[in-house]
Amino acid sequence: MAQTNPPPGSQPPPGKASSGPKQLQPGQAIRPQGAELLAELMQTQRQLTQAMHESRDLRASLGRRSHQMQVLQHVSEILAATSKGGQVASVVLDVLAQEFQCRRAMVWTLEDGGGGYVPREGAGLSRPEWSVLRLPAPNPFPEVPLVLFQSQFLDAGCGAQPLRLLRGTEGAPLYFVPFEHQLLLLGFAILAMPSDRKFEDEDQDSISILQRQTAVSLYNAWLFRDLSEQRDALQRQALELERVNAALREADQLKSEFLALTSHELRTPLTGILGFTRLVMDGLYDDAEEMRSMLQDSYSSGQHLLGLLNDILDLAKIESGRLEVHPEAFSLVSLLEEVRPIAEAYPRRSEVDLAWPELEELPEVMVDPSRLKQVLLNLLSNSLKFTKEGCVSVQVERRPGHLVLSVVDTGIGVSPEAQSRLFQKFAQAEGGHSREYGGTGLGPVICKHLMEMMGGTISLHSEGLGCGTTMRITMPIA
Repeated sequence: MAQTNPPPGSQPPPGKASSGPKQLQPGQAIRPQGAELLAELMQTQRQLTQAMHESRDLRASLGRRSHQMQVLQHVSEILAATSKGGQVASVVLDVLAQEFQCRRAMVWTLEDGGGGYVPREGAGLSRPEWSVLRLPAPNPFPEVPLVLFQSQFLDAGCGAQPLRLLRGTEGAPLYFVPFEHQLLLLGFAILAMPSDRKFEDEDQDSISILQRQTAVSLYNAWLFRDLSEQRDALQRQALELERVNAALREADQLKSEFLALTSHELRTPLTGILGFTRLVMDGLYDDAEEMRSMLQDSYSSGQHLLGLLNDILDLAKIESGRLEVHPEAFSLVSLLEEVRPIAEAYPRRSEVDLAWPELEELPEVMVDPSRLKQVLLNLLSNSLKFTKEGCVSVQVERRPGHLVLSVVDTGIGVSPEAQSRLFQKFAQAEGGHSREYGGTGLGPVICKHLMEMMGGTISLHSEGLGCGTTMRITMPIA
């Protein structure tokens, strides 16, 4: 039986699905089968591509971060191990120049006293070029407003002349990296950046970390240097105090010995004076000649006592600054003629000769005659006293601008150790020959001061014990 089609617009009976083609609603476009699936696949592909790009960027960023952290860790280890500002500047400059591919770069640090910023290291420039680029403190660029404690690119007019070499012929942009600690700009780096170089967030973070590490290292280096200088100064002061204390102890010992020796030296002639005077007063002499001899000995003892007292008074005047000399133009020939008979009368052994120079015309010298006479008599007295045999001779030599008078003897000589102490106060109070031959040891000290006050000098030369001595004085020609 043939099947009849339902009339148009009729619905199929309930429970029966239509097996024919799907009917389109009015205005609905025909969509190919699988189009929706294709759209979803394309959307998924775009999302995967974007995720891949993001993952690649993230891996690159993580790689840069990892590299920068490794560099910063390495730098921090180096900075922690160094205590010198120059080494800190060198390490920081190498890191900055390499990490940012800078053509040129420099590091300045604050000099001692804070007077300015001195260049410590330079890259891309020769040392003669960068070593002269000193900048003022506390603001290295006073002609332009600048936030000193913030990393930033410098304006074209900032430090135009000093930074001209850093900018180069291509006019590279300059990046300012300050090293600040406790509101003190301890130094800074300036980098000539490549024109195509862009700063990423990790770059800024790395620079911030490096800034803090460098600032602390520079501050620690400054503290270490300051402490080292203070330690060295304290050590020098301690050594100086030890030396002064040793000198004071020695001077105190010598002074004590000098007082004991001086009291003995004063007592000896005083005892002679009193003894000879008592003998004369008691009439214990045979005739007038013997009495005259006693009085002569008493007079000689008095003269010796007066000389000792004069030496002590002269030393007191020297120490108080009240010793005076009155230089004038005077003939050395005349002075030697006055000194000769006095020296001839000095006691000496029979085996000792006293030789005088052939007096000739000599220029006048600028001296105090009485004080120069005192010096010459002291030198002759010492030479005659310390010479057991041989000769004591006086020699005169003319040199440019001054005359040289030497007293040369063949006596006991002076050891090298004693020569260094001879012109010190109380030097002969140590005993030895001074006690054997007598004397207070003040003569050389007084003679030295007198000659220096008259514009001359005095010196001693001896090859050693038993080799004789030469005392030499110089006097300026009038």
